[in-house]
Amino acid sequence: MTPTDPIAAITPHVRFTSDGPVATLRLDRPAKLNALTLAMHAGIFKALRVFRTAPELKVLILTGTGRAFCAGDDMQESDPRDGAIPPEAETELAWHNLVREMRATPKPIIAAVNGLACGAGGGLMLGSDIRIGSTEGRYADIFIRRGIAGGAYLLTQLVGTGKALELIWTGDFIAADECLRLGIFNRVVAPDALLAESTALARRLADGPAQGIGFSKHAVYQAAHQHLNEGLRTEELAKLVTLRGAEVREGITSFNDKRGAAFAGGTAT
Repeated sequence: MTPTDPIAAITPHVRFTSDGPVATLRLDRPAKLNALTLAMHAGIFKALRVFRTAPELKVLILTGTGRAFCAGDDMQESDPRDGAIPPEAETELAWHNLVREMRATPKPIIAAVNGLACGAGGGLMLGSDIRIGSTEGRYADIFIRRGIAGGAYLLTQLVGTGKALELIWTGDFIAADECLRLGIFNRVVAPDALLAESTALARRLADGPAQGIGFSKHAVYQAAHQHLNEGLRTEELAKLVTLRGAEVREGITSFNDKRGAAFAGGTAT
């Protein structure tokens, strides 16, 4: 894989490329605001699985083409007037499985939110580990406008119950500055700086200790729904495993030697 040669077999409208240890998954259907078809769901899952299993890939950037990150599922595939059960029921399960795959990988996933993110697109954004938003980014839990129960789990983890219910019940759009205030966005940058900012962070993480980063990701997400003793025990296990590894030996040795740590696959940090 190279920056200019996508894996064409993924699917139309899903571009998956890599530049060294950093992979990019781009939703590329700008005329439809990157609305997700069932075929795109399958393509994204395939790309996520490739990322998860490829040892040379360390960090993933997830973004969109044009003025939207992703406007959710393509409603033209979910028109109930044909008398069939709307495929929306199938796509709901599909994007949930995408989030499960995102959380199962020990590698960092950064959402570079270039514009509108709502519905299933908002779910992909919230399912990422870190979200960097453009000043043109907007978010809405838009399901209620379609008569569908809201995306409760991921949103509640970030903003708490009261604000989650307000956003779910109203379906209101919130701008980038409010997303930042609520913790939905980690950072907000100018549109022309979005990919540079995301790539710089991705490369920094790619240079870090992969095992330590992976176990930290697991422990943080476990901590979100564990009681105190369970959360501390998960953290303890993560620390005990990493303390036995070569990355820790390099980290401590480099500190004592007063030099930058050179983790496998990365540059000195």
